Amino acid sequence: MCELFGLSANREVSINFTWRGFLKRGERNYDGWGVAWYTGDGLCMVKEPRPSTKSPVARLLVDGIRGSIVISHVRFATHGKVSYVNTHPFARELYGREWVFAHNGSVKEIMYRDEFAPRLYTPCGKTDSEYAFCYMMDHLKMMGTAVNSIIMLSKAIWKMANKIGKYGKFNFLLSNGRFLFAYMNIAGTLHYVVRRPPHSGYVHLVDEDFSIKLEEIKDPSEIAALIATKPLTDEKWREFEPNTLYVFEGGELILKVDSHGNPQHTLEKAEVEVVKYVRMASHSVKVSKLSELIGINVDEVSRIVQDLVIRGYLRQHRDDKVPVRHPDARVFTDPGRREIIDTLLLR
Repeated sequence: MCELFGLSANREVSINFTWRGFLKRGERNYDGWGVAWYTGDGLCMVKEPRPSTKSPVARLLVDGIRGSIVISHVRFATHGKVSYVNTHPFARELYGREWVFAHNGSVKEIMYRDEFAPRLYTPCGKTDSEYAFCYMMDHLKMMGTAVNSIIMLSKAIWKMANKIGKYGKFNFLLSNGRFLFAYMNIAGTLHYVVRRPPHSGYVHLVDEDFSIKLEEIKDPSEIAALIATKPLTDEKWREFEPNTLYVFEGGELILKVDSHGNPQHTLEKAEVEVVKYVRMASHSVKVSKLSELIGINVDEVSRIVQDLVIRGYLRQHRDDKVPVRHPDARVFTDPGRREIIDTLLLR
């Protein structure tokens, strides 16, 4: 009953290896395929109401897609005929951003309940998936400027997902071009893996006898999170927690909203201590000073700081003449993560 594929990365990356494995799943989900990806120029989307395994367009795109966020879907129709307008993903504009959505499951009962009736966004097709998407976009639009708060936005998406999910399987991927939101409400039906440097070793596709050596195709600084209904490679994929919203940015899992609707950060204890001290300082802080304040060996603090810089929580002072792992390196919190830091770490 349909399958999902998602990617979030810290730069525009090729998906030719893993996505070619995903397209093989169109043999079982043969009622359509689609892919949407974000680049510096905006959103691109291609979809067809035919099997991905029989599409020359899909074969062409295997080597043609480069994006920082990708959402893809292969469809096994359960509601709505096989047609272009019923093929995932779906896209809508909100406050100058293009939002994209793809769904796995069935929640068709919501189409017969007035409380879910879309008012501002109208479905083009006849699927429960697009109906749910329009309902969600209605409510996001009504948030106004609050939609710019990642904490408030994530809580709102979780609340809607939890409400819709009471009527059936509601696994989905949703993006506004910056964040990739992923939700699962049936255990064991959505997985993810994060590829961080250093990239090394062979990776083998599950659906095809094909392997690659990661260091030969990955940029040394590339970070990417991959999401799929079922694991696509022989890497160590993790299962999503049921009824939990996962929020990815730049290839990193930055936030979760748990099954009770509570936002949670994703940092380890020592990482939290480093970020707290840096955030509370009135100016940038040296790595050596952090070591003194926290009481952790300077080499370990240097490693933590470097990782937090790579993951987007800290930035190195632009006037530094030393590498980020040097004891004299100075760091400050990244403005893009301060809402999460102030709300979830300093509370």
